[in-house]
Amino acid sequence: MINCILVMLGGGIGAVIRGFITNVFNQKFNSTLPIATLTVNVLGSFVIGLLMGMAINLSWMNPFIIVGILGGLTTFSTLSSELVKFLLQPRQLGLFIFYSLLQYGISFGACFLGYQFF
Repeated sequence: MINCILVMLGGGIGAVIRGFITNVFNQKFNSTLPIATLTVNVLGSFVIGLLMGMAINLSWMNPFIIVGILGGLTTFSTLSSELVKFLLQPRQLGLFIFYSLLQYGISFGACFLGYQFF
């Protein structure tokens, strides 16, 4: 039961951080690419890589930080919906492919880089 509460609290924190980052980026940047989604996914991937590299085994860390905060911060569903929108727009196949490779490539690279710190 405590793990469910930790996930819920962490998820709420992560979602609020994501919402804040999204609002700031939407106000500051006028871009064809959803930069806010890219930012939260890369940030979350980097932090999870750091935690993996540190190999800290705290019983509360996985449900609260990894599943909760980082799960609430990163967003696979938003990424998927953005990719579908690109795919359905006329003459946006190139943008769809570019954004897909950018998201997955940089997020993987950030996770790997975070892991390499330790």
